[in-house]
Amino acid sequence: MNVIIDPRSKIPFYQQLTQQLLFEIARGSLQNGDPLPSIRDLAAETNLNLHTVHKSYKELEKKGIIVIKPNSKAIVKKSAEAKEGDLQQISIKVEQIICEAYVLGISEQQLQKMFHENLRKYFIER
Repeated sequence: MNVIIDPRSKIPFYQQLTQQLLFEIARGSLQNGDPLPSIRDLAAETNLNLHTVHKSYKELEKKGIIVIKPNSKAIVKKSAEAKEGDLQQISIKVEQIICEAYVLGISEQQLQKMFHENLRKYFIER
């Protein structure tokens, strides 16, 4: 797994790690049922604190993306079907992105182009 944490980013390390793990799952590098590295191993690989990796894993578990079994590794649990709460959370995030783009002066066409380019990465190219 190729996880790169940017120490200069304003995004907290645990959020960077969470996002990168989500990308790996979405890209298919991590499949349903695959074990994630142990917290200790991933912390050593990324030079992150154990608590930072644990926080990222807990965030993914809370979202239902992984399962953490006591005294075992975390396992990818890719859902086949979104729940109503998942759809609401995604809708909120999309609205936040649209609002931020609007305030920054990004045009509707530019935003649509970015959105469609990213959609193709996960839905069309696979």
